[in-house]
Amino acid sequence: MRDELAERLLSRVMGWDRTEVKAQLPVLQALSLVKYDEYGNYGPGVKFVESLAAWLNQFPEEDDRRVAFEFVMDELVFVSETQISHLINLVPAEIVAPVLRARVAEHAGLPTYRISALESNPEFDRLRRASLIVGASDGARLDRLRRSSPLLSHEQFVQGTTWNDDQIKSMSKKLGEAQGGDGSEPAPFEHVFLVDDFYGSGRTLIRESEPEADGAKEDPAEGEPEVKPDGKLVRLQDSLDRATELGYLVPDAPGTVVLYCATEQALAHLEAELANHGFGNWRVRAAMTFPQSSKVDSTNPAMADLCRRFADPSTEDDHKGFTPIGYSDCALPLVLPHNTPNNSVCLLWMDTRDRPNSAKLRALFPRYERHHPDRP
Repeated sequence: MRDELAERLLSRVMGWDRTEVKAQLPVLQALSLVKYDEYGNYGPGVKFVESLAAWLNQFPEEDDRRVAFEFVMDELVFVSETQISHLINLVPAEIVAPVLRARVAEHAGLPTYRISALESNPEFDRLRRASLIVGASDGARLDRLRRSSPLLSHEQFVQGTTWNDDQIKSMSKKLGEAQGGDGSEPAPFEHVFLVDDFYGSGRTLIRESEPEADGAKEDPAEGEPEVKPDGKLVRLQDSLDRATELGYLVPDAPGTVVLYCATEQALAHLEAELANHGFGNWRVRAAMTFPQSSKVDSTNPAMADLCRRFADPSTEDDHKGFTPIGYSDCALPLVLPHNTPNNSVCLLWMDTRDRPNSAKLRALFPRYERHHPDRP
């Protein structure tokens, strides 16, 4: 019955004859079964094919429906839960281990290509246990990362960028015990890995704060408002400074931002901002990178134009502004299994059917908005 309904909907919306429906429907059903039906923000009983037909139906012109359909078929990138799990499993061997090997190589005077020699060096195991793994958000999925890292201790993982003193003290004492102590004295962590799932612009992690209109501190020499860094890494730095003060972290501990997915735009932003704001001993690594060449405004100007024409101004807010082709103009064709980034083109995620004074826009993959006008 669902197949017949989908066939009738698509036939009417796209103006397909029966031959075209028979050619397209099996492909759509396969995509739905393998990936799209698992989207976390679909409600009970909601499936992709029916959602696609209803989404296409909101575009009054046949040419616009064709552009939208071809974009979904040819350019949409949906990263499934299975693929996210695979990226998480890559992190210990492909990101953490090389970072630690580089530190051992510098300490031991060995070339980095001598992998066996470096990993058999006692300093490698010591550094691995003295690494602090911090989950920057729920997306870090630290439970999965722990299971994919059997040689890392549960006492190395901490969720969130702010912690209380007792929490980090307990972890530090466990580290001292692992290093041969009796458990009474803490030992300092020596490397920080800050883990998150996806960055499209990188501004969530670190950015220049907007100067306040009133009461902003001015540089007496320049007469301009003082601009300070903001973001998750800046908030984490307060926790790191406190841990260093208490002896639970070595001074100026180096750090690595670990991302399961990131755009080239985000990586370039992070590398520049880290250098500009006093994080010179931090580096950024991503398990999977989306190139600049995947931006929709470059690959598919017709789809970008469709987004600009149909974007609903009611979604504009102080956090992201107005985002027809995605926050920070990232113009991504991307959907993640738990949510669609607002860096993606708006017609994928912008759903305003429940907003007053809106265009009642329907999204193909509705986004859960962290900043929503009905959630103070």
